[in-house]
Amino acid sequence: MKCGGTHGQHSSHQRGFTLIEMLVAMLLMTAMIAWLTPSVQALSHHSLLNSEVSRLRSAFALARHTAISQRTKVTVCPASANLTTCASTWGDALVVIKGDVEDGFQPDDILRVFPGQAASYTTYSRGWRHVRYNVLGHTSGYNGSFAICATQAEGKRLVLSQLGRLRVDEAPIDC
Repeated sequence: MKCGGTHGQHSSHQRGFTLIEMLVAMLLMTAMIAWLTPSVQALSHHSLLNSEVSRLRSAFALARHTAISQRTKVTVCPASANLTTCASTWGDALVVIKGDVEDGFQPDDILRVFPGQAASYTTYSRGWRHVRYNVLGHTSGYNGSFAICATQAEGKRLVLSQLGRLRVDEAPIDC
């Protein structure tokens, strides 16, 4: 007696991909990844620059606001590892400190610490180790610019006015 099923027989329509189809699909995926990699790297560079700009702007805005609202001198500087003196590398952690820092500072004087970013490099055109705001929120004598560079050839410049305002220069800088 013969059953009507095809049990044990091979169908002419098998499911799956052939080796050629798999190789073509892998080739297309590889080409797309190679095409997108520079875009992802540029996005990462742009994000790193914006993060450093935001960090500096936040630190200086806090310092200026505190100086005006509390009518006291406030200082921004890169911190040493032990958070007791100002360092010279502006890419390190930044501290906002109430008062002067000529002879160092105490932990109680620190208003806020902004962590540093290892992947970026920030320099201050004036070479000062700190920027001080007076009770009016001015930075008389400390005006200058901060050059921010990351892993690629273009960076950003922040300009600090004598009135204590920090702005981003529209033109990119060469690093």
